[in-house]
Amino acid sequence: MADPLVSLLEQTLHALGLPQLQPVLGKLLDPAAAPPLPALGPAPAPAPVATDTMRRVARLFARAGFGATVAEIQQWAAAGYPATVDHLLGFSTSEGRPDDVEVLALQTAARVADEKNPPSAEPYQRWWLQRMATTQYPLEEKLTLYWHGHFATGYVKVRKLDLMLGQNRLMRSQAAGDFRALCKAITVDPAMLIWLDGNTNRKGKPNENYGREFMELFSLGHDGGYTQNDVREAARAFTGWTVDNQGNAVFNAALHDDGTKLLLGNSGPWGAGDVVDIILDRHPRGPVAARHVAGRLASFLHAPNPEPQVVQAMADAFAASNYQVRPMVRTLLLRPEFTDGPARNIKSPAELVAGAIRALDLARGDGAVGVVESLLGQPGNSTAPNDVLAQQCDTMGQILYDPPNVAGWHGGTAWANTATLLARYNFAARAAQLVTDDQLGALLDGTPAPAPQPWMLRLGLLDLSPATSAAIGNYVAAARAAHADDKTVARGVLTLLLASPDYNLR
Repeated sequence: MADPLVSLLEQTLHALGLPQLQPVLGKLLDPAAAPPLPALGPAPAPAPVATDTMRRVARLFARAGFGATVAEIQQWAAAGYPATVDHLLGFSTSEGRPDDVEVLALQTAARVADEKNPPSAEPYQRWWLQRMATTQYPLEEKLTLYWHGHFATGYVKVRKLDLMLGQNRLMRSQAAGDFRALCKAITVDPAMLIWLDGNTNRKGKPNENYGREFMELFSLGHDGGYTQNDVREAARAFTGWTVDNQGNAVFNAALHDDGTKLLLGNSGPWGAGDVVDIILDRHPRGPVAARHVAGRLASFLHAPNPEPQVVQAMADAFAASNYQVRPMVRTLLLRPEFTDGPARNIKSPAELVAGAIRALDLARGDGAVGVVESLLGQPGNSTAPNDVLAQQCDTMGQILYDPPNVAGWHGGTAWANTATLLARYNFAARAAQLVTDDQLGALLDGTPAPAPQPWMLRLGLLDLSPATSAAIGNYVAAARAAHADDKTVARGVLTLLLASPDYNLR
């Protein structure tokens, strides 16, 4: 890596309060050559001075999607913030759509793999990242990513990719839909049955794993007003579900405990669906589940420690709608605490990768469709660049289909430890390398190479913090003094923008 770039990254580390990482900066960039990509189209005209509406819309696209270009931000700012919220929430269920049929095809392809030699998840991780980057429904995909962490299930134990893809489809189908239906479906989802040992839960020998996690993590929270006896009784109600050799969930009545259970003060011969209804509707302390789920979702979309009044407003909308997700999300997106104030959340690796693919037009061919075709062994697009970026997602700490444990990814400052922050800088450099000379020529036509504005227009950055502006200025001056050519300087500026707090925070 060139010394001026090291110097600039050192300044960025100081801005982040992490100067102890400076000694390892020299190992940051990998100079491996990148394959060619199609050229970007003409850059939009420079953005006018950002208005409050533009700032709010930019934040909305970053938090409720995977970012937007300045041109898209301007377009939707003209329509108004509420209209933009309606636009993002305006998707119907994914069931039956052509893009859903593609996922079914992927499941079939994964199912034929040798079960004694489970296939690598990497091509399917790449597919999902490309889908995030190219989808017409970014909030749907963002919520699918959220539910993947909420109902965390890991391929490391499931070892059946078709089941992981099936769960992915399930979460997408109810991404903004019926939480009650999602809970009932996830309870008997084959991947979840394997992950939390529901398939070994038998009458007379109840396995409490799922009952405990369903209450503590998925619905009520750690202090959700339940006892160990409630966990035991829920486990009895969940008995009888198994997974057959074809990967289907099957209910065996002979293995189900049909005796009377006492759950949260409610007595009866409860089954799996009854547990969900009791927790949502008949908890002695009221809508505890609504508050817990609202708090977790707010910490994902909004801030690590969301304001109590925000969580309560979301929970009220959630409970009043009989646990429909869309009204709860709408309530959050329209709150002033969400629309205004400083950026407080660090983008997850998946958000960062998908956002860069989207902003820099790194998706090949026809987007996710082409990835599906190539995975199915049919003529499709060449996705080697996105393979590189998918691998970077892993090294930054987020392995899709393999969360670290049943609690999912913690997010927040967990994304900014010593190892993962360095991985973010490495990702920034890799992404900059994937921008070809043709793209640079088209993007920089008529604009001096050192200027960050063309990249800002692509990345949806309305302006830069003084620290980032100063760091880029220092880098450009040093690079020019070292006689670096325009393309090297342009890639260096892009690297620094992708690695900056301005782009990594939302």
